[in-house]
Amino acid sequence: MGQKVVTMESKIALVLAGVDGRRMTVTALCEELQVSRETYYKWRRRFLADGPPGLVPQSRRPHSSPSRTAEETVAAIMAARAELIAAGWDSGALSIYYWMLAAGQQPPAARTVHRILVRHGLITPQPKKRRRSSYRRFQFPATDDCWQLDAFEYTLAGGTVVVVFELKDDCSRYLLDVRGWPREETVGAWTCLASAIGRYGTPRMLLSDNSLAFTGRRINTIVLVEQNLIRLGIKPIHSSPNHPQTCGKNERGHQTAQRWLSRHPAAATLEELQLLLDDYRTKFNQRPHQALDGATPLTARTARRRVDPTPTPNPTVPVIVTTPTANRNGAIKVARTTVALGIDYAGQPMIVFNTDDHLLIFHRHHLLRDLTIDRSRSYQPLPHANTRHRQPRTPNPHPTPGSSTTSPPSRSTAAVKVELPTGRTTLTAASTGHNQNQRNPVSTISCP
Repeated sequence: MGQKVVTMESKIALVLAGVDGRRMTVTALCEELQVSRETYYKWRRRFLADGPPGLVPQSRRPHSSPSRTAEETVAAIMAARAELIAAGWDSGALSIYYWMLAAGQQPPAARTVHRILVRHGLITPQPKKRRRSSYRRFQFPATDDCWQLDAFEYTLAGGTVVVVFELKDDCSRYLLDVRGWPREETVGAWTCLASAIGRYGTPRMLLSDNSLAFTGRRINTIVLVEQNLIRLGIKPIHSSPNHPQTCGKNERGHQTAQRWLSRHPAAATLEELQLLLDDYRTKFNQRPHQALDGATPLTARTARRRVDPTPTPNPTVPVIVTTPTANRNGAIKVARTTVALGIDYAGQPMIVFNTDDHLLIFHRHHLLRDLTIDRSRSYQPLPHANTRHRQPRTPNPHPTPGSSTTSPPSRSTAAVKVELPTGRTTLTAASTGHNQNQRNPVSTISCP
């Protein structure tokens, strides 16, 4: 069996009380107990004054701490944290520090704020969490050098799961557009991009993950969003598979958005969700951001615009984005001219990108027309090859009395040519076109 362990305080108590019965010098006793003479006499004084309770370890806290954070400051830190939580924002030490600075207060250092939160038990230890300094960070040098696009899921009040597209500027962290959509698809991604381009112009690059809504890289194809970006002169780039850290700014931004939305009643419809997202976007761009050293994304976007060292003789032409609706004839009015699209698109909304009279016209995410306005005419007709025509009327095999058994010949239908060579019959199908002078493909059916 092991020996009974007796603490040092118990031994000294026994010696000072005379219970041990041994006669030892102070030096020998201190050597046996492995303590200094000063410690022995300190404990002896406590024992003679208070008895055995005097040997209990006492606090070493100084009687006064002139550099200790004032209680008023601690109360202000707690109030700022409660305000951030109620508003749905991050409530860590850095967030509290920058929030108080923006409010005109004088908070202590962020590390001091962190120690105060730890002292009050408001920080959950995460020893296994990867240190922030271990990540390889990147940031483009100027505004609109690169945008990041990603989406996350949101559950409506009725239980329907929808998605939220977030489009963010890489340099300034400015939230360019937040769009609620029924599902993660190309149409929603393009609607989000078109809205942002209409407000802020075109970026140099767009960074996204490998979702099929953004890229066809996984299936070795190019989706319409990529095609449209290339037509606008924007370079699409994508992260490596299974490496979300490349799009880390947006991934981290999803946490902030989801936390903010969780502090508000769940939206019942996409329209209500969009109102919430518009409010969130405005407030996000006007709040201090940790990655910007307390500056807001709005001020960072203005301050970090690219400035060319030498002015170019031909400055960049801005892109003007409009959303007209086709009239009943399938045409739209844009840039003081009328552009034909086709009767099939009557009443449909369009997205038009106008760059110095060069028009890219989209219906949803499909490119309908790519043209340069002819200022010598006020109407831009459809190209001849893309004109839609009605099919010729088929004769009624069972005519009603008083009606004609054959339909009138169409001016756009060529005559049917029938040749009967020896041994088989060759039928040449009727060809249709805008006029009879146009060369049309011929379909031949051979019968033995």
